[in-house]
Formats: sequence, C-alpha cells, structure tokens
Amino acid sequence: MKEYKTENIRNIALVGHNGSGKTTFVERLLFNTKVTTRMGSVQSGTAAMDFEEEEIARNSSVATGIAPIEWKGTKLNMLDTPGFMDFIGEVNAALRVTEGVIVFVEAVAGVEVGTEIVYQAAVEQNKSLMLLVNKMNRENVRVSRIKESIDANLDGR
Repeated sequence: MKEYKTENIRNIALVGHNGSGKTTFVERLLFNTKVTTRMGSVQSGTAAMDFEEEEIARNSSVATGIAPIEWKGTKLNMLDTPGFMDFIGEVNAALRVTEGVIVFVEAVAGVEVGTEIVYQAAVEQNKSLMLLVNKMNRENVRVSRIKESIDANLDGR
C-alpha cells in the first residue's frame, strides 16, 4: 500500500439533502481516476459506495462511505455521507474528521431542509466550504432560481 505524508492527505466530506447526487459524484470520481473499471449506479444497486443490503434496497446511503482517490500526488479521502436527516449522526462524524466540505445543492429543488442543516453544521465547525450545484442538465433548471435559493437559505459564507 502506498504511503502518503500527512501534508499530502485531504479528507473531504460530501454533504447535502437526500438525492442531491453525492454518491453518483463519487462513483464518477472513482471511475475517472481508474479506481474502478465501470461506473456504478445507485438506482441499479451497483454503486461502490452503497454496498450494504439496506442501501441497495433504499437506493440511498445509510452510512458514510470512504473513497480514497489519488490526484496529482495527493490522497483525497472522499467521505460520502447519507442525505436523509435520520442519519445526521453520520454527517456529524464525517465533519469531525474532515478539513473541507462540499455541499451539494440539487439544481431543480434548490436548497432543501437537509442542505441547510448540514451546511450550518459545517459552518459551526469552521470547515472550508464549497457549494456544488448538481444535476444542471435537468429540465426546469434556472440559474437565477438556484442563486435566489442559495442566497435566501445559506448565510453567504
């Protein structure tokens, strides 16, 4: 197993409302960096990150999955957290061990209750944040509506 210096390791939590695309995003990263040989799918039950029987049955994460990915000599530990607020403990645990957080916002739905909760938790823990607006290829996506949703529901940090 390859060893990394501490300064070359980044732990990043992926958080957001259920269905915002966190697991699919990780599946794409795993495939594009050749960690996996095929693109897994949440809907078909082939996602590398959602392998528990309950996750496959629900088509949704119930536990945090960790995907180690190497990028330009840096190990990125991507922590794919559940989006259902029933599993907020998983999100809080992931936030404790990460430096950075990617907050997923679903393009049509905008900022949802779960998005607000996990965003606020990351802000309270003074995490480096990035917003990722996902599913921009869907019908009825309006950038102005997404921006309004973000401005109205997140503190603008």
